[in-house]
Formats: sequence, C-alpha cells, structure tokens
Amino acid sequence: MNLDNQQTLYLQIYEKIKHDIIENKYAEHEKLPSIRNLAKKLGVNNITIVKAYDTLEKDRYVYKKRGSGVYVNNLNIKKNVLEEEILMETFKYGKLDVEGEINFANSNPNGNYFPIKKFKNSINFVIDRDQEKIFAYEDPKGYAGLRNIISKHLEAEKIITHPEDIQIISGAQQGIDLITKSLIHFGDKVIVENPSYSGAITSFKRGGAKVIDVPLLKDGIDLKILKNIVAKEKISYLYLMTNFHNPTGISYSEKKKLKILELAKKYDFYIVEDDSSSDLYYKDKPFSLKSLDRNQRVIYIKSYSRIFMPGLRLGFLVAPKDKLKYISFTKYHTDISTPGLIQRAFEHYLSSDSWEIHTRNLRTIYKKKFEIAYDLLKKIEHLRLFAVPQGGLYFWVKLDRISSEALFLKALQKKVGILPGSIFKLNEKSDGWVRLCFADVEIEEIKKGLKILKESIDELYNL
Repeated sequence: MNLDNQQTLYLQIYEKIKHDIIENKYAEHEKLPSIRNLAKKLGVNNITIVKAYDTLEKDRYVYKKRGSGVYVNNLNIKKNVLEEEILMETFKYGKLDVEGEINFANSNPNGNYFPIKKFKNSINFVIDRDQEKIFAYEDPKGYAGLRNIISKHLEAEKIITHPEDIQIISGAQQGIDLITKSLIHFGDKVIVENPSYSGAITSFKRGGAKVIDVPLLKDGIDLKILKNIVAKEKISYLYLMTNFHNPTGISYSEKKKLKILELAKKYDFYIVEDDSSSDLYYKDKPFSLKSLDRNQRVIYIKSYSRIFMPGLRLGFLVAPKDKLKYISFTKYHTDISTPGLIQRAFEHYLSSDSWEIHTRNLRTIYKKKFEIAYDLLKKIEHLRLFAVPQGGLYFWVKLDRISSEALFLKALQKKVGILPGSIFKLNEKSDGWVRLCFADVEIEEIKKGLKILKESIDELYNL
C-alpha cells in the first residue's frame, strides 16, 4: 500500500481496504492485520490505523471482536448485500456514470423533446420587449407576469389563488428545502410515504426533523397507520406526491385525498403536496389535493423539470399567507431571485399555444413508451408490478428473492441503468424493489434494455 503524504493518511488506508473488500480480495470474515502490525508495515502511528478501522466499522465494511481483532464483513454480492456508499459512488447527481448505457434511472426528459426553437423565439422576443429590465433582479417572489399566467393556469385546474400567493422557485427540490429551512424546526415530526422521493427525506432529516414513514398502498398512503400516528403524536407536516407518485407511479383516490384533508384539519398539521408529474396523464387529468383544500392546509409545489427543460430550473410554490412570508424571506436570502430572463421567456411561452402543444405531444410520446414497456414487463418472470400507472414516468417492480442492489450491479455491467428501491426508503433497506423510468430512453432502447434486464434476472436466479 503506497501512501501519499499530501493526503489524509487514515482515509487513504480506509479507501484501500474498502476497495479490496469490495473486490473480494479478502475472504469472508477474514481477520485483518492487528493495529500495531499494520502501523509498523505502513510506517504510520497506531492512531492512524485506529481511525481507519473505526471508519470501516462505522460504514460496516468490518466488525470487531473484543480481544480478538478486526474482521471483514460479508459483502459477497452473490448473497445480495451492497452498502449504500458503493451505490452512491456509481449513482451521482441523478445520472449513472456509465458510458453508452440504456438509462432507466434518469427521470429527466430526453433532450430530443426540448422545444428549443420555440423557446429561443420566446427569449428573443422578451429581450426585445423588456431590454435592460430583463437583466435586473426580479421581485423575490418571482416575475409578476409569470405569477399571473401561472395563477390563470391553476384556476383552470380548480386551484383558486392570487398571484401574490405564488412563489417562483428553482425546481421542486428548492421548494422542499425552502419549506425545511423556513417552517420546520429541530425536532418537528414530518411524515413521508414509504417509498418516497429521497431528496425530500434528506432535506427534512438535515433540517433536524424527526421523519416518520408510512407505507404506501395502491390508492395512496395507508390511512389506518396514518390515523394512529397523528392521533397519538403532534405532527407538523405530511409530505405527499398524490399524482403519478415517484417512484411507484400510483395516484391517490379521491376518497383518500378528502380523508387526508380531514385529518389535517382535525389534528392541525400541514400537507406538502409535490405535484410535478400531473401533466403527464394518459387518460384523464388528475386533480390535485390543493384543488380540494378549503382550509388552507396544503402547501403546493410544482416543478416544470419533468415536462419541459430541466436545466431551466423552474417551478412554483403556493402556500397560505402566514407560511409564504417565511418561505419568501428564506428564498430571498438563499439566492435573491430566480433569473429574470428565464422567467420572462417562460411567461411568454406559457401565454402562447406552444405550451399546450408541447405537453400534448409529450403525453403522446410517453403513453406509447409506457404501453410498450408495460407489455414487456408483464412477460418477465420473477418480476411483479406494484401497480399499473395511469400516467407519469415510472414503474415500481418487485423481484422475488433477489435484492435490487444485486440486479443493479448485474444490469450495470451490461450498460443498463436502474434505481434500487433502497434509495427511496427512509431506512435505506434493500427489499427487492426497483424503479424503472422511461423518460430518457427511446422505444428501441426500451425493448433492448428490458431484454437485458430479463437476462440479468435469469442469470441471478441461476447463480
């Protein structure tokens, strides 16, 4: 082991031993060198080895036996065990770091669907129209023209709100982070679905909240368990994706939506509704929880990343006035304002018929992809669907007796990317669930990728 004196020594030792464990260079439960012997061999002090071994133990690559020594933990892939850290080294920033992959992991739309020419026309139009105004700071709440057109769009969806109650944000993740920073206090209890969007779970936990998960059923969160929790404990917020849920693809029933609103009023908690996929319906457009909210209990978040150009980082948030003032204050002190050029160009785009044409075309494309993928998935042995989505971009599938991480690695070797279900779990526990997303793959790639996935599953069953 060659060490670089310019880098932290114990971390170098940690990384080397971790790498060798992952590469199966140690036998299962093999004893590692003693602290004294390894320190002498590497020319470092004992404390350095102690710190390296402690970090390995913390990350569960090794375990210690009092009075005996340090031993390699079981990371045998054939036994379907994989540490989260290994996963996250491969899965970075929402994209799999693999050349030439068929990517069922990425939920951003394929770049071929971006209406670049029309949006370029919108940019040129507003530059000519607004000139120097376009490069000044906007109102911290967002460009008034954009909030006005969003308010009109929301009215068509039975969400009656004033432009002053709308906060422009840089995507749903910023909306969640702003809520966490401005409204959630250390020790507050926040309920999330199981499974749920990992970015929300991480944000709430980092904000000091106690996060509680409740199982998701095919028509929404398990109401029996939810009732028991809110009746016994003081809950501050409930985070939901009611339409075309990520990762399961399910939508809440009307009955369940109404019951959740009743519970929020009765037990005095607020609901954060993340509604970023409802425009991608294949039959009927679903209604939001916010459209049923008569008691100002819902903070509504919508991102345009799933249906437009994700790099623009645009979305909005609607909240009760007493909550919005804190959110807007935090937004201002986070990034002052969302860029005016993007807001004004998007306002012009939304005001034309281009938006309806674009979303209608996108629904047609995704529905075709969905139908082909669904037909192929039904034919894969050892695989079952949680539910049949009526819109959105996701399939949530279960493997029998194979961990999702084992399939993740096997498929990755064949240049196919998927997401293991543990990413969407509060306890990060592997239980065989996998999310497949068809946003960034074309039809022929879907056919090829699912064929490879079937082969990978068969190989794992024959180990």
